[in-house]
Amino acid sequence: MTIPPYCPSTTTPSVCRDEGGVELHGVPEDGGLPTVSVIVPTYRYASKLEPTVRGILDDPAATEVIVVVDGCRDGSLELLESIRGEDRRVVPMFVEHLGKSGALSAALERAAGEVVLLLDQDVVAAPGLVSGHAAHHQPGEHLVVLGYMPTLPDQAPGQVAMLTALYSAEYEAHCRRFEEDPELILRHLWGGNVSLRRDDCMRVGLDFRYFGHEDQELGIRCLKAGLTGRFDRELLADHHHARDAESFLWYSKMQGASHWQIHQRHGDLLGRYDLESTLEGMPAVARWLAALAATPRLGDPSAALLATLGDLFARVRWARGESMAYRLARRVELRTGMAIAMKGRNADLLRRVSPLRLTLRSDARARSDARARPGTRPRVGTAHARSRRR
Repeated sequence: MTIPPYCPSTTTPSVCRDEGGVELHGVPEDGGLPTVSVIVPTYRYASKLEPTVRGILDDPAATEVIVVVDGCRDGSLELLESIRGEDRRVVPMFVEHLGKSGALSAALERAAGEVVLLLDQDVVAAPGLVSGHAAHHQPGEHLVVLGYMPTLPDQAPGQVAMLTALYSAEYEAHCRRFEEDPELILRHLWGGNVSLRRDDCMRVGLDFRYFGHEDQELGIRCLKAGLTGRFDRELLADHHHARDAESFLWYSKMQGASHWQIHQRHGDLLGRYDLESTLEGMPAVARWLAALAATPRLGDPSAALLATLGDLFARVRWARGESMAYRLARRVELRTGMAIAMKGRNADLLRRVSPLRLTLRSDARARSDARARPGTRPRVGTAHARSRRR
């Protein structure tokens, strides 16, 4: 499938044309707002991608919408081509498994707008989002504009509603801190709904280095480049959040590792790394348990056990117990990730574990499959076996 050529850089800021010379209709006639290239990286999201794209297209300030499919052949590219048949502002793009950073960088190279708006695939724009971002970027200002993303739970099978609630609480706390102290916006940037002028974005780059804290590292680089952060709750987009227990544990561990790595790289700005920050705000007993369990050897199975408790509490509808179990599991994995990174044992970061109930269900399915295929041996205890092998 061919990728349509991008709007050439020789066009004027207020006019952009497709490969047939047809003017794209995403620029305000009065020329009062800068042109905006919206970039959305996507991976295995074809069934839910259309609302994201159409939400952007509803705003006439969107000059073009570059959706980068990162190596997956799940129908995303075909969907985008279909939408492009209705609206030429859609620019489908395919790259071969470059990761989020590589996908964004490839799209940035082709972007023609004066401003780039970076949206995550699970973020659906409210009316006026793109024009609202554009209005912030006046000539001569070098801003990183951060919009607001209230969290909505994804009802897909296997997703844990409590994990979305915990994510939402953490996100809202960050937003309040941004409003209280705007100096924190770039030090602790929370991406998914972020815009900056293209020239500034090219200068800073989108080559993220630290999975789990890519947004923060981008913000720090913007800060060092002399940009200013601005948070605006009126730049609204709904975040359709989904997280299962296994992904929650693994992502927490990766965030712990990347937090330490970022401090190592940007210690001049962030100061000396404090391991005890992972236990901040916890009761004394919980602090002791987390510190005891969060080692490269014990961290993963301890967190899996805590997540199992969270699952059991959910089944008896004890929300407080479920919340406490998952929050403690997250702290254990954050601290475990940091300990692994400090020791340079990066291979251990790839190990994933699941709550016991999910592991047993997987084992039962493996036995059932083995009975259906005589002569095969079931792969029993996959999550814990991976842990033992490593």
